[in-house]
Amino acid sequence: MAGKNKKLKKLKDNHTYLNKKVAELTEDRKKDRSAESKAVLVRLKKTKLAIKDAIAKAKATLTNK
Repeated sequence: MAGKNKKLKKLKDNHTYLNKKVAELTEDRKKDRSAESKAVLVRLKKTKLAIKDAIAKAKATLTNK
């Protein structure tokens, strides 16, 4: 059970980090409208969403036991 909690915490920490990076890049996009900056932002948003789904799945697994 402790391993699951560590994994969940790591996922949450990673999600928080990505949330900050997405906010920074969104702010930077006001100045840099290049295709490369958009691609990076979209990739980070997709990764953040995948982590959010993994967090939900991990929480569901913990509560079902």
